[in-house]
Amino acid sequence: MTISWNEEWVQIAELDEDDQIRFTPAFRELMKDLGWEAKAFVGHLLGLWYDPFEHMLDYTSGEARHSEDQPGQFDRNGLDEPQEVVEYWAEQWSKNGQNHQPPHEAGTGLELDTAWYRDILRAKLVSMRIPKRLLLNYRDQVFAVIRRLESNME
Repeated sequence: MTISWNEEWVQIAELDEDDQIRFTPAFRELMKDLGWEAKAFVGHLLGLWYDPFEHMLDYTSGEARHSEDQPGQFDRNGLDEPQEVVEYWAEQWSKNGQNHQPPHEAGTGLELDTAWYRDILRAKLVSMRIPKRLLLNYRDQVFAVIRRLESNME
């Protein structure tokens, strides 16, 4: 089935009254049993489907050296806590041109600063909507793989 406006969509994240990024209640409800794996999934959605991007939302407040943080404290927060995008991808993209290798580290080549790239990722996070069925498919498949792995260990 191809995506359609006629199906139920889930907003992934939103800004709260303090401009902190939080996963929406609908996303948390659907994905709460996955814990960190749900954050890894969203990290992949923010970037390419590339393993290091699963850490896109693993962030500690003190790790930012080049861009100003949003309010709040971050230490690899859970699904029900404020979220923040790591800086190191934005730092690489701000230094690298369009033809950089490997391509997942390529920037625009326009000498935009780290904060610009980080705000692009923040905006992408709070504007992302996914059909509910795709989230459910992902969640169910993660659990199926876990069950298979556990049964192979017995």
